Amino acid sequence: CGECGGDNTTCDIPDLFQFNQSTQQAAYFFTSVTIDEQTVASNDWVGAYCGNSCVGAELWDISQCGGGVCEIIVMGDDGNEYSDGYCNSGDTVTFKIYDASENIYLDAYASENHPWLNNGFNLIDSLNANSIILGCMDETACNYNNNATEDDGSCEYAQENYDCDGNCTASEDCNGDC
Repeated sequence: CGECGGDNTTCDIPDLFQFNQSTQQAAYFFTSVTIDEQTVASNDWVGAYCGNSCVGAELWDISQCGGGVCEIIVMGDDGNEYSDGYCNSGDTVTFKIYDASENIYLDAYASENHPWLNNGFNLIDSLNANSIILGCMDETACNYNNNATEDDGSCEYAQENYDCDGNCTASEDCNGDC
């Protein structure tokens, strides 16, 4: 399970940030973690991912960190079943921020990318997320983005009598034309 200021009994770990402890680990330290250029609140979380697997999570309370620089310990695949899908040497680590006040997960982007390496020690200047996600918000559009928070006018629609994959949705004539 994720860390909680050293005391996991006093907080709830966000659902998408559940993970197992592994004997293979790397540390990622961040000088600054922000959402929309504002420092995250002390009840927000940072989660680390290798592919679709959460491989580390930490409640981001900078008052509990040395000099305001907090770290997230990122787990690797140690050969046990519980760590299947976890990081291997050279894998890319990605991050998400859980904004507790909004109850949303945001993709976050590190100012530098450091591939995962067992016992690695990575100091990164910043981790940033934007709460405004541009995209098509029309559920009937072919490129609907359910994560979008602001419509950017990019919606694309299927041609008449066709679905988004180009399949005919009407009857075909004797020549097989839609």
